[in-house]
Amino acid sequence: MIITKSPQWRKTKKNQSSEWAPQKKWNPFNSDKLLTQVYRWRKIKEGHPIPQPALVTVDPINLCNHKCLWCNAGHILEKNKQRLSKDTLLRLADFLAEWQGHPTWEAGVESICIAGGGEPLLNKHVGEFIERCVDNGIEVGVVTHGGLIDRFIEPLSKCTWVGVSVDAGTSATFSKLKEARDFDKIISNIELLTTYSNTNQTRLAFPHQGYGVSYKYLLHNDNASEIYEATQLAKKIGCKNFHIRPVGDPWFNVNKEDKKIEFTPKTIDTFNHQVSLARELEDDNFGVFGITHKFDTKMNKANHFNDCHAVFMTAVFMPSNEKGDRFDFGLCCDRRGDDQLVLGKNISTTQEVEELWGSDAHWNVHKQIRVDKCPRCTYQPHNLIFEHVIKEDNMTYKFI
Repeated sequence: MIITKSPQWRKTKKNQSSEWAPQKKWNPFNSDKLLTQVYRWRKIKEGHPIPQPALVTVDPINLCNHKCLWCNAGHILEKNKQRLSKDTLLRLADFLAEWQGHPTWEAGVESICIAGGGEPLLNKHVGEFIERCVDNGIEVGVVTHGGLIDRFIEPLSKCTWVGVSVDAGTSATFSKLKEARDFDKIISNIELLTTYSNTNQTRLAFPHQGYGVSYKYLLHNDNASEIYEATQLAKKIGCKNFHIRPVGDPWFNVNKEDKKIEFTPKTIDTFNHQVSLARELEDDNFGVFGITHKFDTKMNKANHFNDCHAVFMTAVFMPSNEKGDRFDFGLCCDRRGDDQLVLGKNISTTQEVEELWGSDAHWNVHKQIRVDKCPRCTYQPHNLIFEHVIKEDNMTYKFI
């Protein structure tokens, strides 16, 4: 069903904010959503049981057939080329649905992001994992480069969202940034998925802004001029969102001046101009979302918080370096492959996860994190909200 623009949309569009149009403020990329979890996160106190994470990330495999210039998983892809077995994936799907923790808490794990130190759809059992999670009442989102979507159309259509990391508007730029030549296939795959979902009215086709397929675009000096072209393409093939943010230095290159990714003034000017053009394509069914609130004006990281409490809000399940039905249990998707952020290695039972979560070892990881050693933080706003709203109650949030 096509929804036409309302008079209100046309009236206020010119007054949109620098990051999002007012009509699009309550979007899936708005980190203020953490405030909806205040009942959960205010229980994060040392010496007390802490709630299970609302979201966990599951990395099905540490392999990838693209070579993105900015890959933040390069370290783990080099040293651990393993995958989670079918048995492990299905056990995790059942465990996460049951992991409730303290008997007085109603909420457990509510969502799973399937992503990776690699391309998750290279694990042939991902479809079964998605369907088991959905059957167990857990919402699923998938981040993929898109080249294998056609192998998993039906299970992907049952997800809440699918983010496809295209990062270009033309095949030439795509090949330059990724050393891959499947741009046209990826675009075709996205259209195949959106058409199937809309035709069959699956969960992925639900009308809410956070649902559907996102065309993901990491801003780089070499692709800034293609934002508008990519946005046109995204809308044409049925994407719900166009999601853009600056690329950042991977954790293993932080503070290495010779490896630092810097944006030129020309890139920033081009970005601003291209996004202003792209927003002209917005309507009730399509949104353009820049994520600049996690960066400074030069698009450098802006981790303006003292301590990382995000390690109590989310977790990462990833392949162990040993073959078999084992997995590693980490705490940060931005520092995959960094042993400092791994709470348990070569785990064989989910009971070990329950014992580690909220343990002294867990708190020790939190205490040892040096924020200045971190890359751009996915959960930077979460940490700011925790420190200033939940821990210090600067907003007196109980007074609505």
